Amino acid sequence: MTTHARAFEASALSGKSEIRDRGRVGSDLPVEVHIADLPAPLLARSRDVGVGGICVATPSPFALKSVRRAVISLPDGPLTLDAEGRWQIDAAGEDVVLSGLAFVDVPPDAIDALSSFVIETGRALARFLYAESELRSFGLEEILGLAQITRLHDAVAGHYLYRQDTALPGEDSIFIVARGSVCLQARARSAREVTLARLRPGQVFGGMPLVGNVAHAESAVAESDSRLLEIDRDAFRYLEGARPWLAQRLAFAVAHTYTRRLQEVLTRLRDQL
Repeated sequence: MTTHARAFEASALSGKSEIRDRGRVGSDLPVEVHIADLPAPLLARSRDVGVGGICVATPSPFALKSVRRAVISLPDGPLTLDAEGRWQIDAAGEDVVLSGLAFVDVPPDAIDALSSFVIETGRALARFLYAESELRSFGLEEILGLAQITRLHDAVAGHYLYRQDTALPGEDSIFIVARGSVCLQARARSAREVTLARLRPGQVFGGMPLVGNVAHAESAVAESDSRLLEIDRDAFRYLEGARPWLAQRLAFAVAHTYTRRLQEVLTRLRDQL
């Protein structure tokens, strides 16, 4: 696959904003995507769900203009919604394609079901962030706000989330480890990769090209099959417009975490001299 930044449809950015501005939450649900030119529904998994739309992961791209409806397996039962395809990109660090679908003419009972799911799932993610993550210094309302701009990101062992000295769009996200482990590495002069840190659930990494406009100083590779919470560039830009104070708080937390890890690395180097 090509890089995450490649869009298959010209409407990618506008579609992502349209779906996001009604609230969403990272989730992993079975989804059937019904496409006009396919004899059977395409099986997918959700990455985030909102009242206005859904992001799904599939092994390969499909024709967005041919999307007709989506069947989402919510905990309380399947929900069938008319849908339109809006955007499609390669997922960074994964061998899947992410597609954004917007729901069309959603009936009131479906709005209620989706709202309940977003609220309850958002609360569960907020509890994790509030109790177990490096963002637990945030207020409860701030944590709930962050939970509602997350997307799930699965990375198989050995796969790079981003590489040192790069700042590619689509590979500049802020990540929180939800499950598994991630290794931060840097290249030495011998081209050998030196381990800087091993991250466990709750720890934050990435995002410096996004919040600091600088290239990654390290590479990030999944040490085991891992699930991450991702706040991508579009979500962060939305947050800057909708809740600028929270965007500032998040940017400061990312920069503070990066600085603290740098101090730890420098301390280890000093002790070895």
